[in-house]
Amino acid sequence: MLAEHIIASIGVPEKVVPSNVAKDAAIFIHEAQPIQQPTAVFKKSATPPHCLAVSSTHIFAAQIGKAVVNVYSREKGNQEATIPFTERITCLTLACEETVLVLGTVEGRCFLWEIATGRLVTTAQSHLQAVTKVQVDLTNNFLLSASEDSTVHVWNLPGLLSFSNAGDEPPTPLRTFTAHRAGIVDLLLGHSGSFTNFVVTISKDTSCLVWDYGTNKLLRTYLLPAVPRCLALDAADRSVYVGYEDGSVHQLNLYAPSETGKLQEIHGQSVSAPFQPSASSRWIPSDSALGPVLSLALSFDSCTLLAGHQTGSILAWDVASGRTSRPITQAPLPGPVTNLDYLPVIGFASSNNRRVEVSSVVKPRFGVFDNADGSVPGNYSITAQLKENLSSAPSAFEQALHAPCFPQSLIDEGLSELTSWENRPAASASKDTEAEPEDFMALDEPETSQKSSAEEEIVELKKQLESLRRLQNASFDKIEKLSAERKTLLQRQQNRSSAGKKARKNGVANLESSSDED
Repeated sequence: MLAEHIIASIGVPEKVVPSNVAKDAAIFIHEAQPIQQPTAVFKKSATPPHCLAVSSTHIFAAQIGKAVVNVYSREKGNQEATIPFTERITCLTLACEETVLVLGTVEGRCFLWEIATGRLVTTAQSHLQAVTKVQVDLTNNFLLSASEDSTVHVWNLPGLLSFSNAGDEPPTPLRTFTAHRAGIVDLLLGHSGSFTNFVVTISKDTSCLVWDYGTNKLLRTYLLPAVPRCLALDAADRSVYVGYEDGSVHQLNLYAPSETGKLQEIHGQSVSAPFQPSASSRWIPSDSALGPVLSLALSFDSCTLLAGHQTGSILAWDVASGRTSRPITQAPLPGPVTNLDYLPVIGFASSNNRRVEVSSVVKPRFGVFDNADGSVPGNYSITAQLKENLSSAPSAFEQALHAPCFPQSLIDEGLSELTSWENRPAASASKDTEAEPEDFMALDEPETSQKSSAEEEIVELKKQLESLRRLQNASFDKIEKLSAERKTLLQRQQNRSSAGKKARKNGVANLESSSDED
C-alpha cells in the first residue's frame, strides 16, 4: 500500500503551546495518506523559510538568527549533531543524491558541505546581500542562488566541487539573471532533466518571471496583485501557485487558452509583454485571520495543495475546484509554518533506491582538504553505507534512458537493426515460394514427408557428430605434439645444465692440479 507523508517546521512560537503538543516540538512529520495521523516529532528548532532539507536518513534545519544547522536522525528520532558555521544560514538544499548540502549565507556566499567526507567548499561573495533561496536541477549540473539584491546566479555545480578549482581564485557564476527590480523571495526549477528547462522566480516588486536559466532568456512575465511570499510548481510544469500576505493563493496556468498557449522566448524585447493573472484563479480562504502564506507544497499527483500560514494552520486546497478540503492536522501547529513539503511516496514496487546511503554525517572541516595543485588530498575519505552490490551496473540502454539524449552510436545501431529487419521479409517470402510445391505434396503424403524429414535430420546429425569427432581427434593430436615438444625442451635444458656443471668441475680440478705443480 502506498503511503504519503508531509513534513512541516515552525519558526519562533507566537502563542502558548497547546497541551496536546510535545514541549519544544518544532519539526513534525504527518501521514497524509491513507490515514491522517502524526508519525514523528523533532524538538528544539526554530527554522526560517527555505531552511529545511530532508534526506532518507537525516533532517537538516538551520536556525533563525544563528550560524548553526541542527542535524536530526530520522531512524533514531533525535538530534544527532549541531553544526556551526562562520556565517548565518539563510537557506539550504540537498544535491548530488543527498550527499552534498548547499547553504546560502547572510553575507551572500554559498557553502557546499559534503556530508559523507566533511569537505566544505565556499564560493566568493558574489551576492551583495543575503542569499534567499538555493536550488539544484535534476541533473546536478547547475546550482541557482537567488538573493535580496534582485539577482540570480547560475553556477556550475561539478566545477564548484572539483579539486582542480581549489586554487587562489574561486569559481565565478556561469551567468546572472537581473530582470527583477527588488529582492527575490522564492525560486523554483522545472522538473525536466534535459538541456531545456525553466525557472520561476517571484520578487518583492510584485512580479513573477519565467525564464530559461540555460540562456537567460525571459519566457513569461506575470504582474501579481500583491507581494508574494512563496511558490509551488506542479509535477507536470503546467501551473504555478503563489502565496500572498493576505493568506490567499493564486494559480497561474502557464498554458492557459487565453494566453499564448506555450512558453516561448521573447525576441527583440528586453521585457516580455506582461500578463495580468485572472482574479477568478485566486483562492481566498474563508478565515481571514490565518495570516500570510509562508509555505506551499503539492502532493505527488499535484491534486492537493497545502498552504502553511503564520498562525500555524495548514490548509489543504483541492486544485481542481479551488476549494479547501479537510485539514491535514487536527489542530494548528504551535508556531508559523515556515517550511512545508511532501516526502517521497513509500510503497512503490520498483522504487529507485540509492546504492550509497550516508548513515552518519561527517562534520565540516574547514580548510583541511585545500590543495593548491588540484590533486585529491591523501586524507580525503568517504564514510557511507553500501546498500547493494555495486558491480551490477546498468546497461548502456538504461544509462541512455536517464541521459538527456540518446548517444549517436546507439541510434546508429538501432537503425542498422531496423534495416536488417526490412530485408528479412523478402528472403522469407522467396523461401516460402520455393517450398510451396513440397508443402502441396505434403498434404497428399504426410507420412512420407515426415519420414523423409526425420531421415534427413538423422543424416545431418551424423555429419555433425563425425565432424566433432574429427575435431576432437585433431585436438588430441595437437595436445600430444605439444607435450612431446615440451618434454624435449625440458630434456635439452637438463642436458645443458648438467654439461655446465661438469665443465665447472673440470675447470676447478685443473686449477688445483696446476697449483700443486707450482
